[in-house]
Amino acid sequence: MNSADQNVDVDDGHRWALAIAGSNDGVWDWNLATGEVFFSDRWKSMLGYGHDEVGHTVDEWSSRVHPDDLGWIMEEVGRHLRGDTELYQTEHRVCHKDGHYLWILDRGRRQVDEKGQAVRMTGFHTDVTERRQAQESVQDLNLELSTILNLSPDGFVAFDRKGCVKYVNPAFVHTTGLVSLQVQNLTEDAFFNVLALQCNEHSRVGDVTYLRSNLTGASQQRRSLLELLKPPGRTLMVRQQHSDASSISKILCFRDVTYETEVDRLKSEFISTAAHELRSPLASIYGFAEALLTQKTNAATRKEFLGIIHQQSQTMTHLLNEMLDLARIEARRRSDFVYVRVPVQSLVKSVLSGFKVPEGRLPVVLSPIPDDLYVKVDYQKASQVLVNVLSNAYKYSPDGGVVQVDIESLRTQGRKPEVGIHITDAGIGMTHTQVERVFERFYRAHPCSKIPGTGLGMSIVKEIMTLLDGRVDIQSAPGQGTRVSLIFPCL
Repeated sequence: MNSADQNVDVDDGHRWALAIAGSNDGVWDWNLATGEVFFSDRWKSMLGYGHDEVGHTVDEWSSRVHPDDLGWIMEEVGRHLRGDTELYQTEHRVCHKDGHYLWILDRGRRQVDEKGQAVRMTGFHTDVTERRQAQESVQDLNLELSTILNLSPDGFVAFDRKGCVKYVNPAFVHTTGLVSLQVQNLTEDAFFNVLALQCNEHSRVGDVTYLRSNLTGASQQRRSLLELLKPPGRTLMVRQQHSDASSISKILCFRDVTYETEVDRLKSEFISTAAHELRSPLASIYGFAEALLTQKTNAATRKEFLGIIHQQSQTMTHLLNEMLDLARIEARRRSDFVYVRVPVQSLVKSVLSGFKVPEGRLPVVLSPIPDDLYVKVDYQKASQVLVNVLSNAYKYSPDGGVVQVDIESLRTQGRKPEVGIHITDAGIGMTHTQVERVFERFYRAHPCSKIPGTGLGMSIVKEIMTLLDGRVDIQSAPGQGTRVSLIFPCL
């Protein structure tokens, strides 16, 4: 070797040493002929060892590789030594001196002799534990987000930085009826055009055009409502959230608020109707009280006016009590029910014994009751249902007639055994239309008659029967009376 070659070797060796020192990587050099391996001090210190604590055999490396990784790593080494790959590169776990594992990026290249046989292999160890931990954290976070989005009852639509649909979750598909492939990669305009076809453009809560105008340019979270065509009346609250992420520009959230919207509507109607129902008796009380205070009246007139005031006060008290009763039932939703096993015979006889028949009317006619029928109910609520229906039976048969109670064991194919308590009157009856509306709050089938009532009694009956897992069936015809059937699950 001439002096020039020596200088070149020295320079290359110097650069090699500088490269090793500056890279902070561990170096290994494997002599395939002798089996001896050189491990640099940085290679050793990376794993927590000193200069003299690691030998010069391949076992010093392989014994520290995680057992689950060693097999496939050796396959990669073999492929490279055979010349199947240009570069050997793996990421695997290597045990530190204190027992924990580091993630190591291992890279190497073979050297061959004049026959093309591998005689040496040299490479680097790079500690990539922090990077792998960061990747795993991101993967875990993505998995968590994916799981949350897949399980969420709310629909989500994410748009990329180009304004195209990048992701929709299963709840959006289920809620809107749009298949993922129908909206994937659509521009924002195209997406809203497709969505508009699913929505009721004459909805009272707005359409897609209103939605877009409400959401456009929103720097903060905005929301709006949409009503779908199918199923009719389904209402969605749509919220928009802008994103600072590199791949997502904004996200739309679709929440099914059908129940909440309907409850709000019913509450508004309830308050409006309740105010109207209270206004009439209150006006009478105010008017007759004012007459007593400002006009000279004889004893008979004063007595008449006070009687009207008393009657209207009773009407208001009854109305308020039923409104509060209905509100309590809805608020507690069965939480205050105490269920007991009750013989139907005992329940019915107890109610009838305490029921006050209107003056001049015949008592209830009770048919024979089987003594082997049992139901599981809240005794007080079940009694309240029976009293409400019995009161109506007498109230809506003002010309008299018999009120009859029959008990029937019901066994319908496909249903569990049930008990029917039928209360039949010979009163004024109802039309088919009136029967269909009888459970509406404040609805009175005969509002212009002199029959008192609040229009809440049957609403309370329906609510309680639903919470008792029962149902109410009504058969009626004008002038032919009414039969109300209270049907309970039978034990």
